[in-house]
Amino acid sequence: MLSKIVTASLWGLEADLVTVEVDSQKGLPAMNMVGLADTTIKESKERIRAAIQNMGYEFLRRRITINLSPAGTPKEGSHFDLPIAMGILLLDKGAEIPLKETAFIGELSLDGKVRPVRGALPIAIGLREKGMKKLILPTGNLEEVSLLSDMELYPVEDLKQAMQYMQAPQGAVPCRRKRNGAKPGERFTEDFADVVGQENVKRALIVAAAGNHGVLLMGSPGSGKTMMARRIRTIMPEMTYEEQLEVTKIHSVSGLLTERRPAVTQRPFRSPHHTISRAALIGGGHRPIPGEISLAHNGVLFLDEFGQMEGSLLELLRQPVEEESITINRAGGAVTFPSKVMLVAAANPCKCGYLGDDTHACTCTESQLAHYLSKFSGPLVDRIDLHVKVFPAQYERIRNGGAGLSSQKMREQVSAAIEMQQRRYAGAGISFNSRLSPGQVRQYCPLSGHEENLLKDAYEKLGLTMRTYYKIIKIARTIADLEQSGQISTYHIAEALQYRGLEHLYRSV
Repeated sequence: MLSKIVTASLWGLEADLVTVEVDSQKGLPAMNMVGLADTTIKESKERIRAAIQNMGYEFLRRRITINLSPAGTPKEGSHFDLPIAMGILLLDKGAEIPLKETAFIGELSLDGKVRPVRGALPIAIGLREKGMKKLILPTGNLEEVSLLSDMELYPVEDLKQAMQYMQAPQGAVPCRRKRNGAKPGERFTEDFADVVGQENVKRALIVAAAGNHGVLLMGSPGSGKTMMARRIRTIMPEMTYEEQLEVTKIHSVSGLLTERRPAVTQRPFRSPHHTISRAALIGGGHRPIPGEISLAHNGVLFLDEFGQMEGSLLELLRQPVEEESITINRAGGAVTFPSKVMLVAAANPCKCGYLGDDTHACTCTESQLAHYLSKFSGPLVDRIDLHVKVFPAQYERIRNGGAGLSSQKMREQVSAAIEMQQRRYAGAGISFNSRLSPGQVRQYCPLSGHEENLLKDAYEKLGLTMRTYYKIIKIARTIADLEQSGQISTYHIAEALQYRGLEHLYRSV
């Protein structure tokens, strides 16, 4: 007797079809598993036996062989429990039941209940891409996988419900749950209206959000750097359906989805501690899982206490920030995770935090200052588009109170600028000014003689690099978009110039 059930194996964010072949022959009762199964799958034999018996089914007292095909690729995960159990139960039918374009995933408990599994959404997407149109899955994964609008989903609570589908697949009715994405700012408790003063910094953050530019906030302790950084995503546009799928896939593989948060509909905001390890930041492990830079995909990666981070960690970020993806190589193959993030960093101007402060004296020695400032001369900082000085709010402004520019007003400006970029770059494969290549800068950001002369003077007098030259033009293009201007003017170039370079932050050194 032979039965076949389709499921999938997950490697990174990609899923490949796996056929669970179950065969039984006369002989001493035994259950053998082949096909490069990991420990989790091999241990499932006892879970499956107990689940089948506790559901009231008879477990065949025969020699059972389970093959996970293709046999040459490693398999891992508890989601193989349900397809293996269904394959064993089908043996009792004496023949293979045709299950066209149908796949199974789910973990079993000893009492036969079907538990939710990690990575359900990327598995479902992989199955759909391989031609599967129907998926039997745990009820606990329904909210997550229901982001897919073109796949029939059949949630099951236990083995009996799964068997009911097997016995009458033609009469089963798929469960469809329509999801509504969260609107920008919805359920956010933070608002830029809470920030007293700092209108110049808010302006810089509007520019950063409108063009998806990275930003470095530099200022003494208590000046509001972290407070403003945590509010950046409240002014960013709503995620598209495709972006929600991408982000939810990553969080699903990482096991970060819960019953209360079965899908990610708001832009991520990740703020790792400055003592974070290499693997936790960029991803890793025997079977690689995403790191913080991928968990922040399509959102904000906030590096607080930037000056306290290890230089080697900062160097690791350079390539994934620029290329918008990170590839991790392991013996089983290479895994690529997306890392399209808005990089936001906050730092004190020196180790004690009061360099250049009018009210506090800096206590750093020359060697401490030199070591600290060396962190800001590296290639990663050069790749952060905007460098912004944050000054403490004046007492009069705090005393008088009054709400400042709100997140809603800032978001309206950002949205208008983004719409202008989308119209300009329709069909070009980019969405934001920060993604422009040098060739595209020349194509989409033409400059007249006055603007060219201003940039030429700045390039020669300030000792700018070629990378900085192009970044200034892209920032100026974003500033022009905020004003709904089709042409970059000298005013836009001048404002962009004040956001570049760190030398003005240390005039008192």
